[in-house]
Amino acid sequence: MKYLVIFLILIGTVGVSFALESKEIEFDEPFVIKLHQTLSIDNLDVEFSRIEDSRCPSDVTCIWEGRASVTLHIYNQTQYQTIILTTNETPTFHVDSYEITLIDVLPYPISTKDISEEYIATIAISKNKKDIILSPLKQSKNGIQSDLIDCKPTLVLIIKNSDGSPACVKPDTKLRLFERGWATIPT
Repeated sequence: MKYLVIFLILIGTVGVSFALESKEIEFDEPFVIKLHQTLSIDNLDVEFSRIEDSRCPSDVTCIWEGRASVTLHIYNQTQYQTIILTTNETPTFHVDSYEITLIDVLPYPISTKDISEEYIATIAISKNKKDIILSPLKQSKNGIQSDLIDCKPTLVLIIKNSDGSPACVKPDTKLRLFERGWATIPT
């Protein structure tokens, strides 16, 4: 009987892994990604690279529920970015015109069992209808290189000479700032 249960668990695990690999990912629909797995949607490749789980094990009584932090590597055609989504704190992150939301992390920890290689995250990715463009400072803080910063359609990118920070300005302002030696053209 013991071997039958182990066999059924093994078959279920293999079946789930094949189902995860072949599933078509769609915007606004939650999908499951395993630890160390990479999935693609639109122009993005999403890799679940690491987890930090301090949630209280289900068989223990704790005074703090804890949290799980999922590290994702996001690749698109022009950049690579690492983001961290945390349950109950920062479950949503914006990358370009995409919104990435952490819905759940499973399995829930058990004090007597090592689940370090069993983690899966449920994530949803939606594409902003309005193509929201973050400020140059926010994009820079999110790890985007200065020369890859996006500006709103009516603005152009310049780089401040004094500290290399990016700014989005009107085209006529750009000319005046160049004349004054305040900025350079991004390379």
